[in-house]
Amino acid sequence: MDENTCLDVLVLAETYGLVQLGQAAEEYILAHFQCIYAGETFKDVPCSLLTRLIEKDSLSVESEVTLTLSLLVSFMQSLISVCTSTPVCTTLLFCAFVESSLTFLIHQSIQTYISTLQALVLVGGDTVDDELMKRVPSQTLWFAQQFHRGPGLMKNIEWKPFATFPDPARFRHCVCLLNNKLYILGGHSDVFSLLRFDMSQGKWERLPDMIYQRNYFAAVCLEGKVFVLGGNQDDSQYLDAVEYYNPEENTWRQAHPLSTAVCGHAAAVLGGQIYISGGCDLHQCCLPFMWQYSPSRGSSPRAPMTVGAGRAGHVMLALGKGLVVAGGLQPLWMGFGDQLLCELYDSTHDSWSFVPPLPWPHLSPGATVLNGQLYVVGGSSANTARDTKWVHRYDPKEQCWENLGAMPHPYADLAACCLPLPTGLFCPIYLLSITPHS
Repeated sequence: MDENTCLDVLVLAETYGLVQLGQAAEEYILAHFQCIYAGETFKDVPCSLLTRLIEKDSLSVESEVTLTLSLLVSFMQSLISVCTSTPVCTTLLFCAFVESSLTFLIHQSIQTYISTLQALVLVGGDTVDDELMKRVPSQTLWFAQQFHRGPGLMKNIEWKPFATFPDPARFRHCVCLLNNKLYILGGHSDVFSLLRFDMSQGKWERLPDMIYQRNYFAAVCLEGKVFVLGGNQDDSQYLDAVEYYNPEENTWRQAHPLSTAVCGHAAAVLGGQIYISGGCDLHQCCLPFMWQYSPSRGSSPRAPMTVGAGRAGHVMLALGKGLVVAGGLQPLWMGFGDQLLCELYDSTHDSWSFVPPLPWPHLSPGATVLNGQLYVVGGSSANTARDTKWVHRYDPKEQCWENLGAMPHPYADLAACCLPLPTGLFCPIYLLSITPHS
């Protein structure tokens, strides 16, 4: 079965009730739809079958809008052929019907596209001011409006600020997305507070403070709750404490502590389980460990990371069926150095495998997953103490990193996330309406 025969196989299977063959053909079509709908045999697909295919969640296309426009072009070509061989009155009635149908299709497509559009968003961080005299924390949320490719290797990103969160400005903080609402937690300078941003209304809400002030900590969402794990206070007191926020109760509660006090670690959720990797302990030693954490039972050791003697200030995110660990620093014979090597954790086999190295240092960067690809943004270099301005993207299919361009400023100790954009985001009235609310 290939791209030229799969449609015929599906029709044959449905005609003769060959269920397994039909399922195999349908899965093949959905996975290769981008190539199939450009082929010669696609124009012979029955409308009922086409409708069923494009409604499937597993349909693999680069853009729903591009797909819809391509289908409309094919439809119009068919319309032209009908009009050349149909009496005038019948043709006019047919055109009127097609016009209303196309209007509905385009409207539905655009609404679907807008409702599912996601963007890479930068949250807070700190950078050097324009006079190069001091570091200035940020209160701005930036989103990547467009990724541009110039001649040769030249690339840049068009950034737009779309919100400012209430005081104080934050760095060394964490963000979580729960029920399409953005949570901003903790950070440097005695920040206990928790903020929530409702994208649909463009409003901020200040929620109850955390029990502990935290920076260089980790945060994840699990079972409708926001968990914060470890971290430190004032760069001195390391924490093993874990607490969680319940939006329904609007309260913080303590969970089982970690097996060791740690900061600069990373945490992620995979298969409904929380995993924690690396970090620094009370003696400022970088740890290579990996734990599986349960809020009721605590930490259980898993296979340690295999790259270097330890890692801290890194990111770990679920990508496909595994956890990718990237960036941060590693212990050297004297001091610390940048860690460019990356690895992938397989929770099923409790094992690690190689991932191509980062092309640039990212210590305490922001990171998120968007459209099945990992974005690592900003941070700094342990070797040079300089801020990193670059955005790198890892494509698991191509197994390579790509430099997409620079951030609006070289932010360090920032956070990043993937947010669903509201319908009116590009409207100036919406942008002006997003102001901090206590």
